[in-house]
Amino acid sequence: MSAQQATVPEPGGAAPTLELLWQQDACAHGFMRSQDGTLRSGELRVGRPANVELVRAGTRVSTRRIEASELVRLAESPPAGVELGGSALAAFAIVDLARRSLAEGLVHPYLEHGDGSWHAFWGATLDASVQKALTEIAAALPAVSADAFGGDRNATVHDLYPVLVDQIARDRLRADRVRLTGQSRARRPGAAELFLEGLTASGATLPPHPGYAALRRRLADWVDTGLGRRSAAHWKLSLHLDERLAEDAEGTAGVVLELWLHAEDDPTLSLPASLLWGDGDEVYAFLRSGEPRRDLIRQLGELEPLLAEAGIGFSATEPAETRLDPETVRAFLREAIPRLEERGVPVLLPAAWLSTRSKLRVNLTAASRSTPDPRRQSSGLLCATALATFDWRLAVGEHELTEPELAELAAAKEPFVEIGGRWHALRRSDVERALRFLERRRTGTGIVDLVRAVSGLETDEAGVELGEVTLDEPLADLLEAGERRFRSLSTPAGMRFALFPFQERGHGWLRLLGDLGIGAILADDMGLGKTVQAIAMLVSEREEQGPDQLGPTLVVCPMSVVRQWEAEIAKFAPSLRVHAHHGNRRLAGAELIEAASRCDVVITSYDVVPRDVDALAAVAWDRLLLDEAQDVKNPATKRARAMRRLPARRKVAMTGTPIENRLGELWSIMDLVNPGLLGSRESFERTFARPIEGYGDERALERLRLVVQPFILRREKASSEVELELPPITIEKDFCRLTLEQASLYRATVDRWLRRVEAHEDRFGRRGAVLAMLSQLKQVCNHPEMVLTTGQPLDGRSGKLERLLELLEDVPLGDKALVFTQYPGFDRLVTHLSQRLGRGVGFFHGRLNARQREELLAAFATEEGPSVLVISLRAGGRGLNLPSANHVFHFDRWWNPAVEQQATDRAHRLGQRKPVFVHSLICTGTLEERIDRLLDSKRELAEKVIAGRTEDWLGDLDLGAIRAAVELSLDAVEVAA
Repeated sequence: MSAQQATVPEPGGAAPTLELLWQQDACAHGFMRSQDGTLRSGELRVGRPANVELVRAGTRVSTRRIEASELVRLAESPPAGVELGGSALAAFAIVDLARRSLAEGLVHPYLEHGDGSWHAFWGATLDASVQKALTEIAAALPAVSADAFGGDRNATVHDLYPVLVDQIARDRLRADRVRLTGQSRARRPGAAELFLEGLTASGATLPPHPGYAALRRRLADWVDTGLGRRSAAHWKLSLHLDERLAEDAEGTAGVVLELWLHAEDDPTLSLPASLLWGDGDEVYAFLRSGEPRRDLIRQLGELEPLLAEAGIGFSATEPAETRLDPETVRAFLREAIPRLEERGVPVLLPAAWLSTRSKLRVNLTAASRSTPDPRRQSSGLLCATALATFDWRLAVGEHELTEPELAELAAAKEPFVEIGGRWHALRRSDVERALRFLERRRTGTGIVDLVRAVSGLETDEAGVELGEVTLDEPLADLLEAGERRFRSLSTPAGMRFALFPFQERGHGWLRLLGDLGIGAILADDMGLGKTVQAIAMLVSEREEQGPDQLGPTLVVCPMSVVRQWEAEIAKFAPSLRVHAHHGNRRLAGAELIEAASRCDVVITSYDVVPRDVDALAAVAWDRLLLDEAQDVKNPATKRARAMRRLPARRKVAMTGTPIENRLGELWSIMDLVNPGLLGSRESFERTFARPIEGYGDERALERLRLVVQPFILRREKASSEVELELPPITIEKDFCRLTLEQASLYRATVDRWLRRVEAHEDRFGRRGAVLAMLSQLKQVCNHPEMVLTTGQPLDGRSGKLERLLELLEDVPLGDKALVFTQYPGFDRLVTHLSQRLGRGVGFFHGRLNARQREELLAAFATEEGPSVLVISLRAGGRGLNLPSANHVFHFDRWWNPAVEQQATDRAHRLGQRKPVFVHSLICTGTLEERIDRLLDSKRELAEKVIAGRTEDWLGDLDLGAIRAAVELSLDAVEVAA
């Protein structure tokens, strides 16, 4: 309301309107508002003159101050000749509600303390009907009534109601001349008599008496019993512990126990008991009325014996809070809290006691213990005999426990302890786990265990939280530096190949981890010379330590590259003595042990190891070197289980794709070279694989990188650190259309297989049917003859084959091409290509023996050899070194982008001097186009070390989703012009 200084207009005109404003210290302020907006109060014949300042308007208004008794009479007899404004109507409605409440018995006597005195009141019982009526009145109340003094509608109504209830009750008793005490006054009146007299007096203040506090407790209990609410107070008591600075000169921290009340019908309404005894305008009058105070006094009275046993007491007149000394805190936490919880009384502890700052943690300090080694002194890193000395310390928050505090914590039985001058709530189970952890792990251990400790894997598995980690400089260098901080090692004198700078760094890294006895994963991009870096490591070790001081190294690789390993060692490091454990004349038993002892390197294949694992496990290998280590990515296979049986002092895995599909593949390879680093397979799935693959958890991803970083070295061709001028590579997608024969066969295949998929009720049968359908559809896209096998000519029946022939015909004379396919059984393709092109076409597949493979690859590398080599993706998609080819064609698509990348890198690698051109052939509107989109998304995920999926996931989709993935689009068929 906009108010201005009231002026009294001349008599006459329309009837003025009576408005009433009220606040806590004075029951009401009345004034008249004329039709022209002017305000006046002189015509009112009730109350006495007053001037009030309207808070929101910032002006003063002349009013008449009207006490509660006068307001009740004014409501009974409103002034004649005036209209009642909205505020007056609301005030009179509250008077009427107070009268009805009194008639219905919704009042009770109440004794309270405030302003240093005791007061007798008739308290108002706010039952549901009264609450509803007050809410309706508040909603209709004009804003002027609430805004005048800075309040709000609800507060304004609840301020006035209990005052009027008390006033009407007193007026009624005095009018009826009711006396609540006897006539005789021969003795000094007691507290009860003084209280009863105060209920009928014109004022509420009582004369002093020491018995009021006890009377109030009995009165609250009696009132609740009479009202039938002993078991369900409207306000429920809780106790809050709080740490705060003392208000003395020292300002020391102390613990205060506070009383709080919570409204049972409104969980959001809670307040400290101190507000019940305050006088501020911000506290509603109904909070200082009988009900909240009565509930507080009654419930606290029930708890007083229990609290007294712990040495805790509150003010008898205005109970709100009390300060506790340390001994009382201990007694309260140890004895009182459990009993309070049994009674259902909530106890809230300081947030700092329960926050993460108060949690138990174990801090780690680690230092290197190593013997000086001149070869490594300039690098500032660790040498061969390095161990890490661990010092684990238990901490609570930022406070690290001393030995006496640790002993006290171990002996403590209660969940609350005082440590470093602060109180902390600690679960006993957490304490016991931490103590068990310290008992087991206080001694020194190795570098791999250090990485587990620093990353938190060690503490996670023990159920303990890792706190601060402090490392000395050598350990920090090892864990944080990666490839950049250790010294490069130049090309060994006995090696006939000049290492590139990045290969020298890789050579130094392999030597460093090997000297420390740590397993390594060399994960350089395909074609960057992982093999020559490994050979350099083998040569330099023997040059420094002598050829007879080290045991043999077992190299395990795909069968197709066994001869390549022999050839590269013979070419680059002829000083190394090599034995190939391969073919039908393999040695066994003592002969194998004898042969291995005379060699530096023994080369075998992944196919041979499971068959000869007993014989190979009998040799004391110095190092196990796994080339194309993704072959053991599944730990459940016979290959992977056989590798774990081979004894080796040191291990190295080499792979351009440590993760092809799932993070579990990384676990399998890492667990082979560094057993236990990533924990058990189950814990790895729980800690890393599921959070990263399922939810893209960045924190888990960063933590995994921290764990594996010291043990994996990966450089990519495009990286600036490689500093390698490889020829440019151009990658194109060639989209083809199906012929009418292919389209008809594609649709028929989809319909037939979808019926079979729908017929399968079990998950595995359904998945098998889906995979069979996918394979047939991809073959249809290649050529219908791959499915029909009619023996008819191949010409003109496949849009993809015709496009491949066009592209091969464009290959310049003198260039060579690789054609990768996952269906090597289609031998007619090779013959057809050779006839159409008029050139030699070779075929590299799994049915070739070792000698045939070697002869075919040697011929392809010559100018006179075949200009096109068709390669089975499984047999030759990795490990082969084919830089003589600079055109690559992916005839059909694999679900894994890493597999295609490996195939491409057979040509785009060290030794390649020509630009490389890569073509992926894709049938538009078919499953192949959808595979292509999936491959693009999986490449992005792989860059974040988040695994993609194989085609298995399609088997878990519903039939509609499967149909959407494989159905033929309208633009798939080539339409003749």
